[in-house]
Amino acid sequence: MKSPAALVLVAALLVPAGVIADTGEEVVKARCSLCHEGGAGGAPRIGNRSEWEPRATRGKLALYESALKGKPNTAMMARGGFRDLSDHEVMAAVDYMVARSGLTPGLQPEAPPPPAAAAIAAALAPDADDKTVTVYIAEELRAQLGPEGSKVEMEGDAANVSGLGIRIATRQGVVWLRGMVKTAEIIERAEAIAQVASRGRKIENKLISAQLFEWD
Repeated sequence: MKSPAALVLVAALLVPAGVIADTGEEVVKARCSLCHEGGAGGAPRIGNRSEWEPRATRGKLALYESALKGKPNTAMMARGGFRDLSDHEVMAAVDYMVARSGLTPGLQPEAPPPPAAAAIAAALAPDADDKTVTVYIAEELRAQLGPEGSKVEMEGDAANVSGLGIRIATRQGVVWLRGMVKTAEIIERAEAIAQVASRGRKIENKLISAQLFEWD
């Protein structure tokens, strides 16, 4: 017959992880610390401001998107490899780790905000106008996918990300992505970034991969 202590341990193991680890701190200690405690695979270490600060400057949505979707060519898998974690748990874990690094609750370093801060705040509002949403998405695509030195160039209400080949426009709340990019992976990443940055607006992804036109 099992001891009471053993029964408690078995019961705890049978409870879904989402029920136990429902706060950022609990999720980090139970899951994320495997990599983020010692920096395995290049993961930013918990409490290390210098490693988190460059990531935090990209904004809260970019951090959430990386944690939820993973980062190609890195050790960071979607949801840290724990598919049972809910969106809420993943985002709470991000908030906890960034806060532990001494950054502000808004996930920005304690420095003057960038010039586009007002536009970014407006883009996050549910009633943001189409052009504001377009500019914000373009900046997110440039920051996460654009080559060094790339810029966002406006043509009327549409935006082009130089060096990336993506044209962004928003019409009546629907975000359109057009252009030719290098790989199919960029197409998928661009749509995921736009989905998060647009706060769940409909995305019409019309991007084409240049790989389709390559000859053996």
